[in-house]
Amino acid sequence: MATHQRSLPLGLLILVSSLAWTDPVVAASFNRSSFPPGFIFGTGSASYQYEGAANEGGRGPSIWDTFSHKYPGLSLS
Repeated sequence: MATHQRSLPLGLLILVSSLAWTDPVVAASFNRSSFPPGFIFGTGSASYQYEGAANEGGRGPSIWDTFSHKYPGLSLS
């Protein structure tokens, strides 16, 4: 029993000391100047990201809801 009680602090000491020997992680600087000159930032969205839950909360189906139900296997990509 005494050997077990001594091995726990020794194990913790080894664990903590091994963490002290690891190299620190340095975060790279990342900002607008990281991109080439003339790079234009943009955003995009699609109706299926915003539309949905037709017939919920008093709204009816949108054009996209109707289209996607009429052609369920069609991909526009």
